[in-house]
Amino acid sequence: MADADQETSSDTPIRSPAEERRDAIRRARARMNGQAEGDRPAARRERVAWADPAFTALAENVRDYAIFLMDPQGVILYWGEGARLMKWWHKEETEGSHLRMLYPEEGSEDGSAEAHLRDAKRLGEYTGEGRRVRRDGSTFWAGVTLTALRDEEGKLLGFTKVTRDLQARRGIEVAVASTNAAQSARDQALEKASSALAAQNLAQEAADFARENLLGTREYIDKVLEPQLEAMQAERARLSARIDQLEDYRKKLEG
Repeated sequence: MADADQETSSDTPIRSPAEERRDAIRRARARMNGQAEGDRPAARRERVAWADPAFTALAENVRDYAIFLMDPQGVILYWGEGARLMKWWHKEETEGSHLRMLYPEEGSEDGSAEAHLRDAKRLGEYTGEGRRVRRDGSTFWAGVTLTALRDEEGKLLGFTKVTRDLQARRGIEVAVASTNAAQSARDQALEKASSALAAQNLAQEAADFARENLLGTREYIDKVLEPQLEAMQAERARLSARIDQLEDYRKKLEG
């Protein structure tokens, strides 16, 4: 008999997450039709329930966490009710399917199912955060802990996984990041407006100086400098109004 600590043979093709999900649905249909393929995972599930009623009671009654059990190759043996409520996959679909069915096709931010199983096997436990796939194909941000289960002699018996739904916390983090970006943009706009106002003040001073030195050329002042001065003053008023608008926006953000 092959050692339970041995990984899946390298010559066994690894199916994609999408293939795992399609196979899970096909397996569930087979069980509902009473075919033999559906009996084996059900029998394993009954053995798990008989061997450790405390685990099954925990997996079935906890609602804020998804708790399930896998064999040494990462195939799901027991799917708790909390896992169904969080991930929307049914027992008939998941039990007998590989862990990778819960991961996005392109992999999650924290890695792949195979990598996490290897880390848990080597280190005893893997902990991380990333996207996971619900039954309808949508994803959510999850915090996961994958623990290797060994007997007293160190033989790998399987894995247990606990998942938390961190989507709400992730949304808050994204909102805070967006707010910080908006504040940074506001500060840059205020800085540019202040620089423009300073330049406008310098231009105003230059205009005043020129007017004082050209008092003797009244026609030049009336036809050239006065219109320019009025335009500058209008631009200054426009910039001042813009600064007031930006200040109001800042107060709203801080409020």
